[in-house]
Amino acid sequence: MMEFFVAPSIAATAEGGQQVARHLATRVRVHVFMMAAAITTILAGTLLYWRDSDGFTSAWMRSGAGIGFGIGAVFGFIAFIFGAIFGNTNAQLGKIGAQIQGKPTAEQLEKIQALQKRARKVSPFHVIGTILAMLFMATARYFSF
Repeated sequence: MMEFFVAPSIAATAEGGQQVARHLATRVRVHVFMMAAAITTILAGTLLYWRDSDGFTSAWMRSGAGIGFGIGAVFGFIAFIFGAIFGNTNAQLGKIGAQIQGKPTAEQLEKIQALQKRARKVSPFHVIGTILAMLFMATARYFSF
């Protein structure tokens, strides 16, 4: 949602979009909610995998489904790491944005540009990891290795 809809809308609406982004980062703290949702998902997935694999010991882990879910989990973990970096970066951007009165100083502008560059770097890894995790986990039961 953020990559394909929210971020482009924020960018397209200039100052109004910046106000929305600042509100999401500083008041709503959407990155905290997203991190909690991600951790809950990882814990639930780990418990389900543990249960299906009889404590990570059964032959099910070497079955098509077990391997498929395992690959999906690896992509999910990759998405989690890059998502955490992305969320933290956006939170830092929000804090800097909240400090700006009028035009940003040269130092603030430099920090903003560095953080935006980092966000653009990690976002594709997060998005691709998330999509691949969903694809593998949605289709794992059909795999036959």
